[in-house]
Order: sequence, then structure tokens, then C-alpha cells
Amino acid sequence: MNGSRPMRYGKKSRNGRLERLALLRRVFPSIDAHVAQRPARVGADDLLDAAAAAWTAIRRWKGIAGQVCDPEQDERGLLATIHY
Repeated sequence: MNGSRPMRYGKKSRNGRLERLALLRRVFPSIDAHVAQRPARVGADDLLDAAAAAWTAIRRWKGIAGQVCDPEQDERGLLATIHY
């Protein structure tokens, strides 16, 4: 989402929230409304994390997601890795 570059600011800071919103607007044009209308118990950073996870799920479904490392097997033999 950010050209494989790390974010400049922490997600809990104002600049970090604005940085993430700018990227997420490209995929989810209504993201600002969702942040504004979120339940009081849901932090803005949590909603943005969920939106980023949804972006990754869409990319995974389309077969275009990258992954951080080769999958590893857990104790049950399930493969696990981090996608983006």
C-alpha cells in the first residue's frame, strides 16, 4: 500500500493516522466516514488496522499479495506467513 516502505509515523499519532488515511482512501474512498461513525469503544487506529487487513485480504483473494517470508508450519501442520 505504501510502496513497500515503512510508515513514517506511529499509528497512534495524529500524523500516523493522517498518513494511513491518505493511503486507505485510494482503496476505500469512504474510510473517513467510517472512522467518524465508528462506535465509541473502537479506536481509530484499530479501525484503520482492520481496513488495512481488508486491503490485504482483497489482494490475497486476487492472487496479488506479497508475503514477508516463506510460510512456516505450526504444530498442527498449518502454514502461516504474513501477507501484504
